[in-house]
Amino acid sequence: MAPPADPIALAAKARRGYVEGLLRGVPGVVKAVADGARLMLDRAAEPAVQYKRRDVVLDLQKAIPAWQMGITRQLQAALAGGGMTASRTGDLPPPGRAAAMTLVDNDTIENEILSSRLALAMMDRASWEFTDLRSRMLSLERRDELDAGDVLRPHVLARIVASAWQAAGLNHDTWRVLQDVLHDEFAHFTEEAYHDTNRWLVQQRVLPEVDLRPFIRRSRSTHGGSTAGVLGGGGGDGGGAPRVTAGVL
Repeated sequence: MAPPADPIALAAKARRGYVEGLLRGVPGVVKAVADGARLMLDRAAEPAVQYKRRDVVLDLQKAIPAWQMGITRQLQAALAGGGMTASRTGDLPPPGRAAAMTLVDNDTIENEILSSRLALAMMDRASWEFTDLRSRMLSLERRDELDAGDVLRPHVLARIVASAWQAAGLNHDTWRVLQDVLHDEFAHFTEEAYHDTNRWLVQQRVLPEVDLRPFIRRSRSTHGGSTAGVLGGGGGDGGGAPRVTAGVL
């Protein structure tokens, strides 16, 4: 079945809805990371490790408002720009320009490494959903590939998360302590956002032959929502530690 007459406008609405869904879900995923950090304190460990975990929890509690606001502002900037791009391509020089690398500070390089690992974790979890969404968007926009800085790409959100983390005064050591929590929460966060956007596009008759795979949505009692509801999709519910719900959407 053919998509509606104005595919470019439909693609723009899908991209905008994806970002709006992320914005709605930011408070929840940030709170889930904080809850995951506190849960680490319950695990047995050597005293030095426990002291470090306590420091991480305290640092995160202080920085959460600034971190959340930083993520929100960068996503809002992407939305204001039409939702197409949201990465700073000038952060690192192009490959092969070794001399220019001396002008890039170590923090920027380390930030890029950590955000790249986060993006890989997102793709490990959400690769099928992203592949389907990419196919639908390319079909609508009649092109061969998404732009390198397209806000739909996982590495763009990963860079936003990492740069907001640094701007909030959180350091790379704190990130490494929480890396498993960050990877898990943001991988699920992204997968849900992709799934909801795919579902909306299927409702608009965009490549329905690309199967909308069964999806198990996590619900968290630690916050009041998730990325559910992108473009009018289903909603998440709240209530305890992160868990997997049995209902398949």
